[in-house]
Amino acid sequence: MPEYAAHLEIEPKVYLIRGLNKSRFPEANSILIDDEILTLIDAGSDKGQIESTLRSLGHELNELDRIVLTHFHIDHKGHAEFLRETSECEVLCHPLSDHGIETFRGMAEYYGISTHPRFSIWKSRIESWLPHVTGDYIITGHYTDRKPISCGEVEITPVHLPGHTVDHTCFGINGLQTIFLVDIDLTRFGPWYGNEVSDIRDFEKSIRTVIDIGPNVGISSHLLEPVVDNLNERLTAYLMSFEEREKRVLVNIAAGYDTIEKLANAPTIYPRIPDEVFLLFEEFMLRKHIDLLEKEGKLNENEGRFSIERK
Repeated sequence: MPEYAAHLEIEPKVYLIRGLNKSRFPEANSILIDDEILTLIDAGSDKGQIESTLRSLGHELNELDRIVLTHFHIDHKGHAEFLRETSECEVLCHPLSDHGIETFRGMAEYYGISTHPRFSIWKSRIESWLPHVTGDYIITGHYTDRKPISCGEVEITPVHLPGHTVDHTCFGINGLQTIFLVDIDLTRFGPWYGNEVSDIRDFEKSIRTVIDIGPNVGISSHLLEPVVDNLNERLTAYLMSFEEREKRVLVNIAAGYDTIEKLANAPTIYPRIPDEVFLLFEEFMLRKHIDLLEKEGKLNENEGRFSIERK
């Protein structure tokens, strides 16, 4: 059993369901709206956490009316298909999510690794960690950006904020002063954009959008507690991570780490690589920085080797 409660009340009828392992990947938080339409936002929390939360509120798994998915990642779509089969509930997502959610092949293509040499390693890890995400999922409908979804007394508002992934969507709860930030996650791990369908500039823009909205409460998919104190400062620091990483890329290239492989093994984006498969995502993120730096005239690439552009 974890050393913390399975769920936490955010506001009346709204509950944070915490993932196991302190909600760290491959776990993630979910949001339960205990209202006229029993609604679960994301299904990446451990099934036991979801079930115990429902039962503590007087419900069973088969009573779920709706699942809303924020994006296609394995720690977010999670148990959605099992829950749909159990409850025969509707499952909603952003229209851009379909390809990554519905099939394992589509998910691998969105990840950008379906033809990568490390694909078999990645696939074996997924089959070991999260075998339930290797099957097909059924989507029954879509939500629309900024169009509120009624659950009864509670209303949730999708806000499409891409960058982490092309379909990444956050949710305001009864307006936009409380926002489920999903994978604008405010963790020390920092922004993650290691997929084919990730984009650094879109991610930066999305964080700025949240800062402009100015919510009072930010709920992360990977923190056990909502962020209330210094939320704006936390978002600003999170945004600065991109610039800090860009500087680190340039420093490491100047120090002789002049290929993607060398930069990844340094490592450059994250302080350590706990598993070989994570080198793949380190390389993807490095590639995105390299492409931007080259476009901006800050470095040159010749036959896979990088050099700093001197002015």
